[in-house]
Amino acid sequence: MSSQRVKLTKTFIDQLEMTPAIYRDSDLIGFAIRVNTTCKTYIVEKKVLGRTVRSTIGLHGNLTLAQARHIARDKLALMAQGINPNEVKRKIIAEEKLKSDLLKIKPTLKQAFDHYLLYKRLKPRTIKDYTMVVDNYLKDWNDITLDKISRFMIQAKHSELSQRSLAQANMAMRVFRAIYNYSVEHYRDENNESILDQDNPINTLNAKKAWNKIRSRKTYIHQDQLPNWIKAVFEYKDRGQQQETNRDFLLTLILTGFRREECESLPWTSIDLKHGRITSTDSKNGVPHSLPMGDFLFTLMKKRYAQAKNEWVFPSAKATSGHIMNISKVRQKINKSCGIEFSFHDLRRTFGAIAENLDYGQYTIKRLLSPIDDHRDLTVGYQVSERKLREAMNAIEEIVLGAYKTSLEEEGILSCLDVK
Repeated sequence: MSSQRVKLTKTFIDQLEMTPAIYRDSDLIGFAIRVNTTCKTYIVEKKVLGRTVRSTIGLHGNLTLAQARHIARDKLALMAQGINPNEVKRKIIAEEKLKSDLLKIKPTLKQAFDHYLLYKRLKPRTIKDYTMVVDNYLKDWNDITLDKISRFMIQAKHSELSQRSLAQANMAMRVFRAIYNYSVEHYRDENNESILDQDNPINTLNAKKAWNKIRSRKTYIHQDQLPNWIKAVFEYKDRGQQQETNRDFLLTLILTGFRREECESLPWTSIDLKHGRITSTDSKNGVPHSLPMGDFLFTLMKKRYAQAKNEWVFPSAKATSGHIMNISKVRQKINKSCGIEFSFHDLRRTFGAIAENLDYGQYTIKRLLSPIDDHRDLTVGYQVSERKLREAMNAIEEIVLGAYKTSLEEEGILSCLDVK
């Protein structure tokens, strides 16, 4: 098959005889027309990771020259990045075949869940929670097709799980409901009719009013409990924790109101030591929440930064993530030490309860407790000064540390946090 470089035009291509040859474009390097005895095909050629790759664009006649050039530019751009367009195409074909095959059968719970994860955009924490439900609470249903999971089975499973935890039983049923509803819409026959009964069997819990009634947890550490709690935190000794990471983590939680997961994964890029600000990303809506640090927290962060050895504010040598994760054993030991039962989220509620009782305006309180989403927050036009926010953060520190702060100063504990 002969080959030559020419300026490709419609007139030139139309007059080509059906003799096997490749004509490479002189304007767009890598773009060409391949001629054989039956058709003329637009192609691109380029080295990808050291190997020459040829990829078909389409037939002349089905595509105009302008359309083919446009596609060629896109493909050549991918190839320049080391991406083989043929592999991309094969992956798309395989995914479509998998989708087509799935739609022809009634899926098991596990198949439906895997498909659900493939096409739904979920947050990492949601994926983790849903996977835990399917792999643990609903494990004995994984190989059963959705149409065989009956209302009686739903009732029995919900009752069984409720013996362990009312909230977990409800969560398991909500996850099943989401997977089933998704499957009703996405598993369809050749007539576009759902192959599953559109009446979700989970509706039996609605009909029988069997959902467990869960009261929202509203516990927090009361102000008269704070001295004992803060004393227990400062006096807690970590085995192998030379940098007092767990203690500083708990203090940061209660002095910022951040959620546990947000605070655990704080990188140093979220700490502004020049202007004294700390920023987390709200795990529910992805909006950054930036606050000025109170004097104590600012000093604590400077101390930690002086000792930092990696990118995390609260590092862990054991966790694969590189940062601490759900230090429940530490929390339980402090619970026992001070006689005050608290959860990590209780510390967030404690921060909120203190903030709401401060003598500041509603917009200041709102800024302390939650990030501002410019697209959804109707109060975004109201500005709260940095000075006012920092003043409020210091007021919260005074209440949290309380009289114990004086004893810390006398014992030199606070002064040892100073970094010159």
